[in-house]
Amino acid sequence: VPSENFLVREVTILLADLRGFTSIAATYPAGAVLDLLNRCFVRLSEIVLRHQGTIDKFMGDSFMVLFGTARTGENEVKRALSCAVDMQIEMDRINKEYRSEGLTELYMGIGINTGEVMAGMLGSDLYSAYTVIGDEVNLASRIEAFSLRGQVLISQNTFDRCRDFVRTGDPMEVYVKGKSNRVTMHEVLGIPSESRELPRQEI
Repeated sequence: VPSENFLVREVTILLADLRGFTSIAATYPAGAVLDLLNRCFVRLSEIVLRHQGTIDKFMGDSFMVLFGTARTGENEVKRALSCAVDMQIEMDRINKEYRSEGLTELYMGIGINTGEVMAGMLGSDLYSAYTVIGDEVNLASRIEAFSLRGQVLISQNTFDRCRDFVRTGDPMEVYVKGKSNRVTMHEVLGIPSESRELPRQEI
């Protein structure tokens, strides 16, 4: 794919991953595992679409969502954060249903970062797909890896664009792969203007 097909664009990247799914996959029959996963992902996808996010890809028990590729003119960061909070609230509802059915509960960690990426079609005539690449995507992945069950962690770049919109915990500084300096992260606790709080799963 020629490099001129890629554009530099600021986007907000949301990465979500189901916690403990590997042990579930090893315990349940394949059909039951796929049913649990699909029921969960269908409802989360509906939330993404409601907030005008773009699902970039599904990767087993995780998926990546982009905000900013469609250029709606609205605040992409706020929509990404509202989406993440709604996803965790929905996971809480899903788990209540799973408990009532005697099924294993699923939990999710979310990492969000905002920055400039290369966006465009990647692949060949045999197969190609629109995606984003760059260091900011990698950072979103590193942040997501730190998130606990039910948690939403955001980068400093994202926080700088939404500090008056979300309630967060104290900043945390961590070392991540590929960065020589420590990276600052913030845990999203709620969105006061929308009267929404995250259900806490782990402290």
